[in-house]
Amino acid sequence: MNNQQIMIKEIRIRYMHSDEEYQHKVDHAIGFLKKKEEVKIIVVLKGKEITHPEIGEKLLLRIAKSLEGEGNAVLPPVINYREVYLLFTPKTAG
Repeated sequence: MNNQQIMIKEIRIRYMHSDEEYQHKVDHAIGFLKKKEEVKIIVVLKGKEITHPEIGEKLLLRIAKSLEGEGNAVLPPVINYREVYLLFTPKTAG
């Protein structure tokens, strides 16, 4: 039996972000995936953004495309009131 504990790192990003912030968050996610850690990326919605969760989904799909070479999305984006999130696992060798 494998006693290795799985670590899930969380990265939070607002929908209204700068290009520098976006790239910084993607770089962090790539670093975690290279260390074979799972990454949960959360898009935080505030104010009127809450009534349009599809904007969070769109951002997550953009992030998923940026992480294609390093990880796989486990499920489609999950909407949870003020948050939309997606879980990524590291790509397996082979």
